Amino acid sequence: MPIYKYRSLQQAEAHLQELLPADPLLRLKRLEKLLAGLRPPIVIQRGLFKFRTLEEANQHRQATTG
Repeated sequence: MPIYKYRSLQQAEAHLQELLPADPLLRLKRLEKLLAGLRPPIVIQRGLFKFRTLEEANQHRQATTG
């Protein structure tokens, strides 16, 4: 991420307007992408499991995913 230096507040505000898109949908998309990167990764249990009954499989799924 680059570091910018400005001589005045007006110069900084003008550059900020260049960096941020004017379209609200694009701004929302960027924000969503940023927030998705900040979330912890989803824990996925690896491997294959054999179950004798459907109830046993459902119990295992509830126990591992909450």
